[in-house]
Amino acid sequence: MGRLRVIPSAQLLLVSFALVRGFPVLPRSSSRSNPSTAWYQRKDDSDIESNQNILSRCLVEEYEGYSNSLSQSQEKKRVLEELEPQEPMWRSLFRKLAIKRKKRPGSLVLLRCCESTFNLNQTFTGWLDPPLSDVGVKQSQHAGRLLLSEGFDVDVVYTSRLKRSISTGWHALETMDSLFIPVRKTYRLNQRMYGALEGISKEETVSNFGMDVVEAWRQSLKAQPPKLSRDDPSHPIHDRRYNDVPPEMIPDTESLLECQRRAAPLWEYQIKDDIKNGKTVLVVAHRDTLRGLLKTIDNIDDEDISEIKMPKGVPMVYRFDEQMQPIEPSDTSRKQVHTNGLFLEKPGKTLEILGQESSPIPVHAKHEIERRELTLQESMDSLRYGATIETEEVEMVSAERWSDDPCEFEDYDIFEAEIGDSEEEIVPTILSNDQLLSNQTMEGPFVVLIRHGRTPHNQMELFTGWEDPPLAEEGVEDARNAGRLLKRHGFEFDVVYTSWLTRAIQTAYYTLEELDQLWLPIVKSWRLNERFYGDLTGKSKKMIANKYGEDQLKKWRRGYTIRPPPVSSYSLNYPGNDERRAKHFKDLRFSVRESIARSLETKRLSVHRKFPKTESLKDCMDRSIPFYTKRIKDEAIGKGKRVLITSHENALRGILMHLCEIPEEAMNQLHLPNGLPLVYDVRRKCLSLLDDGSGKNPGESHDFGPAAKYLFTSCEIEDLK
Repeated sequence: MGRLRVIPSAQLLLVSFALVRGFPVLPRSSSRSNPSTAWYQRKDDSDIESNQNILSRCLVEEYEGYSNSLSQSQEKKRVLEELEPQEPMWRSLFRKLAIKRKKRPGSLVLLRCCESTFNLNQTFTGWLDPPLSDVGVKQSQHAGRLLLSEGFDVDVVYTSRLKRSISTGWHALETMDSLFIPVRKTYRLNQRMYGALEGISKEETVSNFGMDVVEAWRQSLKAQPPKLSRDDPSHPIHDRRYNDVPPEMIPDTESLLECQRRAAPLWEYQIKDDIKNGKTVLVVAHRDTLRGLLKTIDNIDDEDISEIKMPKGVPMVYRFDEQMQPIEPSDTSRKQVHTNGLFLEKPGKTLEILGQESSPIPVHAKHEIERRELTLQESMDSLRYGATIETEEVEMVSAERWSDDPCEFEDYDIFEAEIGDSEEEIVPTILSNDQLLSNQTMEGPFVVLIRHGRTPHNQMELFTGWEDPPLAEEGVEDARNAGRLLKRHGFEFDVVYTSWLTRAIQTAYYTLEELDQLWLPIVKSWRLNERFYGDLTGKSKKMIANKYGEDQLKKWRRGYTIRPPPVSSYSLNYPGNDERRAKHFKDLRFSVRESIARSLETKRLSVHRKFPKTESLKDCMDRSIPFYTKRIKDEAIGKGKRVLITSHENALRGILMHLCEIPEEAMNQLHLPNGLPLVYDVRRKCLSLLDDGSGKNPGESHDFGPAAKYLFTSCEIEDLK
C-alpha cells in the first residue's frame, strides 16, 4: 500500500513540472526567388599582381570577422531566437525553477555531409547548393547503418540549410527508421563561404593563382578568399532561405576562423545543453564547420587545426563526463590526433565498400561561366587595391495524372440518406497559373493540404493507422507529382507541418525536393497522425469482415463516434510500447493506471503517459483541429506565412471540417485522393484545385465522395485582382 500511495504523489509532482517543448522559431520568408548557381572560371589577366603579393596580403590582413561584432549575450540571443521554440513567460519561469533530475550526459555524433555533384570536379562549393551524387546517397545510407549497428538512438538532428547536408541527414535517418526525429536547420552549420571562388574548379584556381595562394585560402586560419559582391544575384543575401538572418551576419567571404566562430555559439548555447540533458545529438554539417566544433570541444590550438580531417560519411562519436569534458576513447585505433572523438569505422573503408563509384558531372550554362569570370576579376581587383543578370527560365514539367488509391474508396450507400443527394454536380474552383499570378493568393497566408502518397498497406487493404510503412514506389511518384504541380504554379512555402509517420514525412520531403525547398523547417507532430484503429491495426479489412460481419466493419470504419476494439497495453501496436517514439511525447497527460501497473511490474517508479488505445473519427479530429487552430494558425498563418501540410486522410478531414464548415454527419462521406494538393485561400475562405495542364477538370478526375459539395464552395477569383 505504501508504494501505491507514493506513486500518485510523485506523478502529481511530475505532471506539475511537465513542460511542452515546441519546434524552432519559423522564419518569415519573402517571395524572392533563389538565384541560379553555376560553375565559373577565371580568365588570365596580365595586369594582376603577382601570386606572392596576393598571398602576403591575405596572410597579414587583420581579422575583422562579423562574428566578433556581437557580445556573448547577443550571440546567445541570436541562437535561441533561431532554434528555440517560443513559449509563454510563465512556462519559461517554471522551467528555470523546476528541480530537474540530474541526467547522465548524452552523446554527440558528428557526420560530414556526403559527396555532392560538385565534389566530382573538385569545385569550391561553399554556400552553393548542389545535391548529393548517387555515391553520396549510398554514403549517407551507410552512415545510417553504422549508427544503427552501434545502437545509437538519436534524439535530435542539426543540419545546415544546404541540401547536401539535409539530404545526408535524411538518408541516414531513413535507414535508421527514425524520420520522426526533429531536425533543426541552421545557417550556422553552413559550409565556409568562399566568396568569389564559389563554383570555380580548384584545379583551375591553382593554375591561375598558384598552389601557395590556393592553399592559403583553403588551409590558413585567417586568410580570406576574394569577396563576392552583394550586387551579385548569387550572393546569399538574395536567397530567401536566409531572410531570418540579419544582413550583417551573412558573409561576403570567410576565413576558416570566421567560419568556425559562426558555428561556436550553436555548440555553446544549444547542442551542449541538449547533451547535458541526456540527449544523443547528431550534427550533419560540412568540413570546416565540423572542424570548428572540434576545435571548440577539444580546445585544439590554432596551429594544429589544419591537421584535423573529417572524411565524408563516417560518423565520429563523442562521449562526455558530468563536467561536459570529452572522454578519451579506449580504442585509439580509430581516434584522430588532437581529438577525443571515435570514428565508427576506419576512414576510407566506406569508399572501398562502395567501390568508389562515380556520378555524372552536371552541365552548366556558358553565359554563367563568363559572368563569374568578370565577378572574380572585380573581386581580385578589390583585394589588390582596397551586375545584374536575368534569371534563366525554368522548363515546366508536365504533371502526370494521379491514380487514386482504389481501396480507400469507402462504402457510402448506408450514409447517403443523412447528407442528401450524392449525385449533385460539384464544380470546384480550378486555379490556373495566370490567376495565381494576378491575385493575392501567392502572397499568403495560404494553406496547401496533401494526403500522403500510396503505401503497400493500401494495396493490401490493411488497417494502417499508426503502423509505419514507407511509401510504395507509386506513393513516391504521388509526392513528386504534387511537388511538380506546385512548382509549375510557382508555389513557395515558409513552413511545413507533418505527422510522426514515415509515409507523411516522406511525402513532405519528396514534395519539397521537387520544389527545391528542402531547407524549409518541417514541424512534426503526433497530433497529425492517422486515426489509431486500436486492435484492428495491421489487420486485413476482409478478415475483420469475416470475423465480425460487414455491418460491424462499416460502423467501425465510418461511424463518427464509434471506436474500434482497444488494443492491449502489452500489444506491440500500443503506442506506449514504442520506446523510441514514446519518449518524445511531451503534450500528453500522465496515466495513473498505466504508471502504477508498470511500476509494479518493473519494481521501480515508472511514469507512463496516457497514450490512445483506440480512436473514433471524432477522437482523431479532436486532436488535429486544435493543433491547427492553436498551433498552425497562431505561429504561422496569423503571421502571414505560407503553409504546407502533409498528413493523413482522417487528420486532414478534421482540418477541412473546421475550414469548410462540414457537418459531423457528412465527415464520413469525404474522401481525399493521395498526393493531390488542395489549396485553401485564408482570405476568401475557400478551397481550390490546381490546373494540371491536362485540359481535364481535376474535380471530375478524382472522387471526393458525396460530401464534396461542402468541400468546394464558390471562390470568386476576380475579386482578388
